[in-house]
Amino acid sequence: MLDNDDIVKLSEVFATKEDIKELVTKKDFDDFKGTSLSKLDKILEGIEPLKQEKVMKDLQDKNQKKVLEIHNNALKDGKILSAEQVSEIDKLRVF
Repeated sequence: MLDNDDIVKLSEVFATKEDIKELVTKKDFDDFKGTSLSKLDKILEGIEPLKQEKVMKDLQDKNQKKVLEIHNNALKDGKILSAEQVSEIDKLRVF
């Protein structure tokens, strides 16, 4: 069994319950959590405009692809492009 001298020697090497209580308190943890959540909120504020820009960019890309498709079909139908050029455009699969 351990006596008081053994406990004193062990407490010099290992952390005691009191030592751990001093390290982190509930208030410290709540402060850390609050700071972390505030930083995450700022990050999310920066992401929202990027999401909106992506939606607009995707819409613009879709419209541009549709215009190119109409353009290329008109060039094919009007025989302005050679069969070779039509084949090359089809291989690219731009739209």
